[in-house]
Amino acid sequence: MTAPYLSLLLADGRLPTGAHTQSAGVEPAFQAGMAVSAVPDYLTVRLRTVTEVEAATAVLARRTWLDGAPDRLAGLVTLDAAWRARTVSDVLRDAADLLGRSYLRLAAAVWDLAALVGAGRVWCRAVVVGVTAAEAGLSAAETARLVAFEDVQTVLAAALKLAPFDPALGVAWAVRAQPEVEGLVARVADLTRAADLPAPTAPLLEQWGQQHRDSERRLFRA
Repeated sequence: MTAPYLSLLLADGRLPTGAHTQSAGVEPAFQAGMAVSAVPDYLTVRLRTVTEVEAATAVLARRTWLDGAPDRLAGLVTLDAAWRARTVSDVLRDAADLLGRSYLRLAAAVWDLAALVGAGRVWCRAVVVGVTAAEAGLSAAETARLVAFEDVQTVLAAALKLAPFDPALGVAWAVRAQPEVEGLVARVADLTRAADLPAPTAPLLEQWGQQHRDSERRLFRA
């Protein structure tokens, strides 16, 4: 199989990784009063903050796995810790861990990820995606683009369920987000060290996520 084919497969929103249980924070944003018309701006904020950190982590995980060093698992542990240090919200960390478990279970059924599974620990989603991308033959840029596009489609799919609007508008917003996605790719594709992992933050998104955890009326986990 070719890398472009596998990239499309992994970016498919119907992939059974548990992503359908997540709204990428748009449900708590709506609950806090964000208007549907603000979704494009919301996507921009995510692509410049939390999603950039995730994409960078995935790129570095891919590179670490491909290096093939005997201590590559130790390298992934260091990278996972660096991601956690940059993800202040325990709600966001818990969601990423849940998705990481689901993604690893799926990927391990297709590729040889015995070492990652056998480590006996929880990996954040970005690390698992990066290792999977390495096994699938994706480039660093394709890996970053995969993470970014998946975030865009998660937000739009959830928004459509929460505040129904013309689906064509969602497609238009996805197209509008493309320059931001490519900007993210350009910023992270050449990273080589965990120490270079970016650390932009989105305090309001984190606050909304914390409030959402305690909400008694919610459709999504996060």
